[in-house]
Amino acid sequence: MNKPLILLSLFLIATICFVTIPSSVQADSQLDILIKITQNTQAQIKKDIDQMNNPPQKIHDFYDSGAKQASLLTQAVENGDDVSAKQHFIDAMIAFKQASLAISENQPQTAIVDHSPIINKYASNIQKLKIISTKLKADIDFEKIDHLLALAKANNAQGKLEQAKDTLNEVASEGKQIQKLLYEISEQNKILKAKQFVQKHAERIQNLILQAKTFGLDKTANELEQSQIQLLQANTTNQIKQQFKIIIVHQQKVEQVKEVSQAELLRLQSLIEPLENKAKRLADDLQGNNAAANLLDNAFNLIEKTKQDIQDLQYVSGRIDTKNLDLTIGKNIETIKDLLMKVEKLIYTSS
Repeated sequence: MNKPLILLSLFLIATICFVTIPSSVQADSQLDILIKITQNTQAQIKKDIDQMNNPPQKIHDFYDSGAKQASLLTQAVENGDDVSAKQHFIDAMIAFKQASLAISENQPQTAIVDHSPIINKYASNIQKLKIISTKLKADIDFEKIDHLLALAKANNAQGKLEQAKDTLNEVASEGKQIQKLLYEISEQNKILKAKQFVQKHAERIQNLILQAKTFGLDKTANELEQSQIQLLQANTTNQIKQQFKIIIVHQQKVEQVKEVSQAELLRLQSLIEPLENKAKRLADDLQGNNAAANLLDNAFNLIEKTKQDIQDLQYVSGRIDTKNLDLTIGKNIETIKDLLMKVEKLIYTSS
């Protein structure tokens, strides 16, 4: 019905061009054309109506109105009334156009469906699933889904659109099952790798627990032991990640205590080294001063003992007790200072 509609539209546009008729010969020719157009249009509409099964009454009404105007057009032309002829032509074409539109609205629309885009999309998705299966070494059987896709292609090519649609639904269902299975395998692989990672770091975690205990961080050590148990019992990657986050926090606490202990050792070393250097300078200035020499020997012995005590602290387990150091190493350092001061006084007094 698209062709008559196009023709009717063109005919209506054509009538607008009949503004003036310059001569009687030309007018007669143009009016004959209007009659011819109207008759052809009427015949086409009549043919379309005859092909319909029980057309609505409004189609007959539009057609009868157009036919009446076509008859009046002929009479006007025969009477030489060109003004009335043009008006009857326009009214006839409008009526026939309305009839044509009504006919189109009442005819069943047969939609031609092609499943090729969906088939191509499913083929691409299946290929992606095969790639994933290969990477996961999942050994998935794609024979069934490949067969279904080939069947859908064949049905679509043969115009069996309903069968193709049903088969594509089966392809989609099978694809979802494969996708679900691959996801489960992927998750299992992640958990397996995570557990292997846990086993690899088990010894380091245990050493961290021992360090926490030696530094007197009992609460930290207990929480680390709980995290270690949770890691070994974890069934998801999220659980493993969460426990490792907890372990990292406790590791930072242990490292902070360790840094404090190392800083204290460096402080003590920085105190003893200048005293030793001063003792060496004084030894060059003794000049046979036996009293000063005896005191200086005592100072050197105490310096060596204190240096050894500081070195031994590096191997002491647990947190360094600064208060205890003040009573031991700190006291020795003060004694060394006093000895060196006495030696210095004796040397310069004798000189």
